[in-house]
Amino acid sequence: MISVKEYNPSQSLAPFVDRYSSGLFNTSAEPNRSFKIIPNGCLELIIHLQELYCKLPAENRLAYTPDYMLIGMFSRAYQVHFSETVPIFSIRFKPEALPYLLRIQGGEIFESYGDIEAVLEKKFLDFCHQIREDNNVETMIARTEKFLLNILTKQKVQENYVTRAARIICNSQINNIQEISAKVNISQRQLERKFRELIGVSPKQYLRLIRIKKVIQMLEQNQSFNLTDIAYYCGYFDQAHFIKDFKHVTDQTPSSYIKERQKLI
Repeated sequence: MISVKEYNPSQSLAPFVDRYSSGLFNTSAEPNRSFKIIPNGCLELIIHLQELYCKLPAENRLAYTPDYMLIGMFSRAYQVHFSETVPIFSIRFKPEALPYLLRIQGGEIFESYGDIEAVLEKKFLDFCHQIREDNNVETMIARTEKFLLNILTKQKVQENYVTRAARIICNSQINNIQEISAKVNISQRQLERKFRELIGVSPKQYLRLIRIKKVIQMLEQNQSFNLTDIAYYCGYFDQAHFIKDFKHVTDQTPSSYIKERQKLI
């Protein structure tokens, strides 16, 4: 099925990188296997470690993914298809990384994916080639940290109101866009326009993704599965609103997610 381990970034990169991961998809090499991908409010750089690929939807068909690809932020669940066992190493970027590490706008790759050769600077392609040659995940992570920190040291990282708003949404219990816009000292209309342009989604959409991400993390950690308490802790005061948001993002109800979570990515 799926055998993947996740690793935390260093403290210096934590504001921009959510996780590294390494592992195998479709471990039993089933010829027609698909998994549902649950959005997590991040972008992900996928490095295929061998020339064995998966398929993703592209223009009303399924297309093989490139060697190295950047998956943009998705607002709803989607399917990935396998015909072989696929080994990967990946970097999951927070949207705050867009202007500083990736140097693109989220709207360019929202709900889509692209070959990094076409999407990112050439140095990312060279970096991915080097990762493929590494022998173990520890070496891959060390190379990744050095590469990303080198990008950061060559520029002045100064948060703008969009990245500050994104960080507030991720790190606090504020569930009101008007209050968030006041905290970053910009009008709600201006924040919504610029947020969609730079991040790829509206602040409201991003807030929904982060809240559902927190719900899922708690479901994974809490075996009692008290949905009412979890929803309340993640900022939902209305059960109907919670279920509606959960189904919008994951394409299933919380109870069906609990039953099928081992089949989901």
